[in-house]
Amino acid sequence: MSERTETEDKNRSIPNLIELGSSKKENKKNKNNKYISDKVEENRNNTKKKSDSALVITKVQAQKAKNRFNIYINDEYSFAVDDSILVKHRLIKGKELDNETIEVLKVKGELSKAYQAALHYLNYKMRTEKEIRDYLVKKDYATIEPVIERLKEHRLINDKEYAKSFVRTNWQLKTEGPKKIERSLLEKGLTADEIAYGLTEYAMEDQIENAERLIEKTFKKQRNKSNREIEQKIRQQLILKGFEKDVISQVLDTMSLEQAEEDEYDALVKQGEKAYKRYARKHDKYNTRQKTKTFLYQKGYPFDLIEEFLSEKEGN
Repeated sequence: MSERTETEDKNRSIPNLIELGSSKKENKKNKNNKYISDKVEENRNNTKKKSDSALVITKVQAQKAKNRFNIYINDEYSFAVDDSILVKHRLIKGKELDNETIEVLKVKGELSKAYQAALHYLNYKMRTEKEIRDYLVKKDYATIEPVIERLKEHRLINDKEYAKSFVRTNWQLKTEGPKKIERSLLEKGLTADEIAYGLTEYAMEDQIENAERLIEKTFKKQRNKSNREIEQKIRQQLILKGFEKDVISQVLDTMSLEQAEEDEYDALVKQGEKAYKRYARKHDKYNTRQKTKTFLYQKGYPFDLIEEFLSEKEGN
């Protein structure tokens, strides 16, 4: 039997030609084979009918990319495959192929290339299904669905486990609250159930500890502000970092955030001097006093400290 006849016999059973890798589950194998068959049919319909002249491999050229090879048919580039497909189908110079086999090999080559690209993307860190889909789309791969199925089959994509890992990392290293973590996971394409599963890693005592740590850090940076304004800044920072309101209230109730009165008064004097000087350029003494008083009150300073400052300022 000639090589061409053998090739034609193999082509009558397209689903058995290839998978990207061995599958333990028959339904997964059938799904990938159906994808290849459908893709071949699509390519056949979208390609002009070729002549019945012999289609012979005239060159096999190694790419710069590792383990990838260009296949030339009748001295023209036809498709690219990886080394496993090259060996499995004995794609050597002089081998004769038919149109249908070429279409199958094209689809297989694209599937393999997309799968390897996804593996490379996963080398750096865990990824969500959405992140991998977006990456493959960005790289202009059309064979995305079978790649995703294969990655899931080999447990290389698991959004629930990703959620747990992401939550642990973000509360331990970034001291983020659960709501900010939730927003980040939603952007990464996780479902509400997957996020809830991940957040079980973030115990209430850990949330309180992180909130306290953030408060202490923020408090040290507050200078030249009233006690009330400092508390407002801290609340804003805790909300921005994603902590729940009940956790914020609980922590603030147990921590002392007030400066000593003399420190608060020093802060008032610094802000008051600047405000008084600014208003005095445009207003008379009475209006300058009133506007300065309003400004300092809005900044959260107690009324008695404001009056003390203005009295000293005006020499009363």
